[in-house]
Amino acid sequence: MKNRTWKVAGILGGVLAISAGTGTLVRADETSTEITNDNSADSVLEASAWETRAAANVNTYANVREEASEDSEKTGVMPKGAAAEVVEQEGEWTKVSSGEVEGYVKTELLAFAEEAKNIYEETYGNQGTVTASSLRVRNTPSLEGNQIGSKKKGSTVEILSQEGDWYRIHHGNNEAYVAAEYIEIGEATAITMEEYKEQQATGAVVNAGSGEMDLLAAIIQCEAGGESHTGKVAVGAVIMNRVRDGRFPNTITDVVYQSGQFSPVASGILASVLSQGARSDCYQAAQEALNGSNPIGGALYFNSGSGRGIQIGNQHFY
Repeated sequence: MKNRTWKVAGILGGVLAISAGTGTLVRADETSTEITNDNSADSVLEASAWETRAAANVNTYANVREEASEDSEKTGVMPKGAAAEVVEQEGEWTKVSSGEVEGYVKTELLAFAEEAKNIYEETYGNQGTVTASSLRVRNTPSLEGNQIGSKKKGSTVEILSQEGDWYRIHHGNNEAYVAAEYIEIGEATAITMEEYKEQQATGAVVNAGSGEMDLLAAIIQCEAGGESHTGKVAVGAVIMNRVRDGRFPNTITDVVYQSGQFSPVASGILASVLSQGARSDCYQAAQEALNGSNPIGGALYFNSGSGRGIQIGNQHFY
């Protein structure tokens, strides 16, 4: 599967439509003119898909090489948890295809089957993107369920499980359901050397051990656990901006624990989250912030209600 390439099939519109592949009538009351998601068995949501997949079992990156040798040129890198199709195994090396990258990875740097699925979900969660212009969120997996909200086109949702034609998702602090056909499922994969070098040149890549990844995800949960995915990434981006700024410490750990900066440190809430482990959606946001995702530019601070800078959800970044 290509990186961020969606499995889609068919067009749905009007008051009544035939659900793709089922021949059953459903009420198309989710306002949409978008192509609908196939949600086929090769989705990362499905355990069966991981029978032929691997995930990068590393703290930062696993190198992908042209040949099965450490002296061979690199064709790309697999970030922590990134998924790949296994082409073949040759002794200590595994040939993989991941996004636009194909080559060989040391087998010891990969996890396979169920272990790979677990690592992928711990790192990225199970994310989907809304394709309908306005997707209804319901309290039960049924068109007869009460509407308790809606999601705009392009919104990201964390998928907890699939129940027939419905996805169970996080909705605020609760769980709810959306029609699966209006959600596109992507897959985190390798990046080319050109992309990797570009990230290095712009300072997007910051190495972090597993402990710092845990810490970044935990502080994101403490500061933005109830915010949107973008809001979570924004908090991570503030941490990364500080790491790169000469006025602050140059590691994630030192930035987070710098005296007087983050209230969850002093209150003990951060320690509590660390002891239990942060949620998968917060790990996803942390990984994206580490990889250079930044919706708030050079902002070094955030708070709620100040009215300054860029507002994302309930917080302002400046």
